[in-house]
Amino acid sequence: MEMPYLDMIFSSDKRKQILLLLREGPKSIEEIISFLNAGPSSVYPQIKLLKEGHLLYREKNKYYLTLIGEAVTEKMTSVVDTIEALESKYDFWNSHKLEGIPPHLLKRISDLKCSTFARPLDESSMFSPHTEFVENIAKSEFVKGLSPFIHPLYPKMFLYFAERGIAVSLVVTEPVLERMRTEFRTEVEMFLNLDNAHLYVYDKEMLLSSAVTNCFLSLGLFYNNGIYDHINDIICFEPAALHWGEDLYNYYEGLSKKVKKI
Repeated sequence: MEMPYLDMIFSSDKRKQILLLLREGPKSIEEIISFLNAGPSSVYPQIKLLKEGHLLYREKNKYYLTLIGEAVTEKMTSVVDTIEALESKYDFWNSHKLEGIPPHLLKRISDLKCSTFARPLDESSMFSPHTEFVENIAKSEFVKGLSPFIHPLYPKMFLYFAERGIAVSLVVTEPVLERMRTEFRTEVEMFLNLDNAHLYVYDKEMLLSSAVTNCFLSLGLFYNNGIYDHINDIICFEPAALHWGEDLYNYYEGLSKKVKKI
């Protein structure tokens, strides 16, 4: 093999896509050409190179991954997904603080590759709830939230959802809890009296906000200059993203103290 594996795989999008396609199972040349939406003359040379690199082989008019090909693509999928997740929102990830995301979840940032941006109901208002957040949370069976700030709508909103039977668990910072005590005591007391409502306090700086339900994940971050980005929230609906969001919530809840009374 004259071409290094890294060059063989990543210097050609066609070769990369062929390997990822074959990871799903053997394919005919017609299926490969159709998948790539390319002409035979541009596909055959790529297959030839992959065969020479012992990454695939042909049997009974189907192309298969070799054992080496399977080993390579198993790790390759994660790498490609991570790159795609970061490239699709390069400016966002590059301009925001990521320190609030624990290392084990940063390694799984590819789980958010199918995300889009949500917009706030009122872009002129700091921390205004986002449209998708309000629309989808009402359809959810539970909500788990992380918040380093409080909006005047939040106490009544989460109390309303909890009273409707939605399981609500919130982790807030100590400054937020103090505001709850002084400005929203009645709502919080009613909230804590419900069996399906739980409140926790995190005693360190929280460099993100998040809400995850069985329907969606919403994630907000701070800019690198320390100002919270109240315009752009990442929102995801894929199962992998929801699992990622629950793991993020569980991480912070595990470091927090339960609030039993206000």
